[in-house]
This record gives sequence, structure tokens and C-alpha cells, in this order.
Amino acid sequence: MTKDSGSFAKKLKQKEKAEENVFFGRRDRDLLERIRHARDDTLREEIKEFTHMRCPECGALLQQKEHHDVTIEQCPEGHGLWLTESQMHALARRERDSWIARYLYRPRLVK
Repeated sequence: MTKDSGSFAKKLKQKEKAEENVFFGRRDRDLLERIRHARDDTLREEIKEFTHMRCPECGALLQQKEHHDVTIEQCPEGHGLWLTESQMHALARRERDSWIARYLYRPRLVK
């Protein structure tokens, strides 16, 4: 009978050890996942800081310019200009005969 109780106590200790391993393994995986997410968020913020409001061609900081009371962003090296859809529509409404108005407000075909 003592042999069985010793075996039972041994198995009980093994079960407790296994449950501990599962608990700490799960906890460690959760901690590693949180660290990865924090690192990814930090990296994303750093990339955003380095690329926000920069020309994709040369990397120069974009300059804000006023054009017909609409603020647009322009590359100082002349690689282009950037504007939002609402800014584009505001320019097109003011310049009905320009290329941008013709692009946005194409004439309808009459049948």
C-alpha cells in the first residue's frame, strides 16, 4: 500500500509540475507577444516620423503653398505636389476650365 501511495504522490507532483509548465509557458508567450506589439508600434511610429510630409522621390520635407485659397503640399525640388480629394475638388470648382476640372467633371455624353 505504501508503494501505491508513493506512486500516487509522485504522479500528483508530476501533474502539478506539468500544470506549472503550461501556466508559465502561456504567460511567457503572452509577454513575448506584448513585447513584439510594443516594438512594432514603436517601429511604425519611427517610420511615420521619418516619412511623414516628405517627397517620395527625394525625401525632402514638403512645403505648404497657397493656390487659390487652397493649401497644397509641394516638393521644393519640383518632384510634384500633393493634395487631398477635398482640396482637389475645391480647386476644380474654382478653375472650371482647367485640366483638373476637366478630369473631375467630365462632360456627359448626350444621346
